[in-house]
Amino acid sequence: MSRTMMVTLAAAGLLLVAGGLTVGKGVVLGKNQPPSPQTIHLLAKGVKFNEVNPTLEVRRGVPVEITVRNNESGAVPHDFVLVGLGARTPKPLLPGESTTLRFTPSRSGEFAYTCTLHPGLMDGRMIVRP
Repeated sequence: MSRTMMVTLAAAGLLLVAGGLTVGKGVVLGKNQPPSPQTIHLLAKGVKFNEVNPTLEVRRGVPVEITVRNNESGAVPHDFVLVGLGARTPKPLLPGESTTLRFTPSRSGEFAYTCTLHPGLMDGRMIVRP
């Protein structure tokens, strides 16, 4: 076997390991890698999240990252609380501030979210699918 062919085969082997592909007799490489987080971006402005307080959908057992940014032009603070899943901003966010909440939902269902500083105006729901 030539040196070039050996280097090519070695490089292909590294790609198989990095890509988590099945090789050999049913051996699965990379199976224990954690799933990529589900990312959600929420802009708080005009006493709404993303202008409409959207319904958020995620999967149970998959990490979630919610970035909340206060995008108000005036001096209006906002927070974010996800009732029943234990996710909340550590403090009210002033205009221009943002924070990222990280959690992994362990149960399916519908959960309410709100800005506790503007109840009834900045309310929505998160659906955690199985």
